[in-house]
Amino acid sequence: MNRVLVPRLALLLLLGAFPALAATATFSPKIPDVEVVTHEGKKVRFYSDLVKGNVVAVNFVFTNCSTICPVSGALFAALQKEHGRVHFISISIDPTVDTPQRLKSWSKQFRTQPGWTLVTGSPDAIQQLVRALGGPTGRPQDHQPLTLVGSDLTRTWSRMYGFPGAAKLGKVVDEVSVRR
Repeated sequence: MNRVLVPRLALLLLLGAFPALAATATFSPKIPDVEVVTHEGKKVRFYSDLVKGNVVAVNFVFTNCSTICPVSGALFAALQKEHGRVHFISISIDPTVDTPQRLKSWSKQFRTQPGWTLVTGSPDAIQQLVRALGGPTGRPQDHQPLTLVGSDLTRTWSRMYGFPGAAKLGKVVDEVSVRR
């Protein structure tokens, strides 16, 4: 494991030990079916190809980030191992810089597995997603840690501010997966 990732994982573990740091709020987004490009260079429709029929966890990242995004990436990497039924999606909030190649390179440090898709796209498409999902607006450097968990089947979504641990994410996945 590289020397940069170890301190980040230690911080992740510390933050996971304090679930109160991850407040949760429910909401019902109208997700646009905009075209985005995956970290593998494939053009897909965000709703139709990534969200439809799935339980998803979504975060917002940018590859030049040295604070929140590496911790969010490490969190998703750890959570992906425990929550295989969840499709993880990371949306770049700096689409003019974050090409598919940059996202792929960034994702390698977290050893992403199938079931985790990083996306970028036109600034307009990304802004539509950010607005619809209640993500960070303004300068990418000013964003806060935010994880969204939703089920397309139940149309139930939750926002988690902070860094949720595996137990918190599992609880929210169960909550959004149950028809109300």
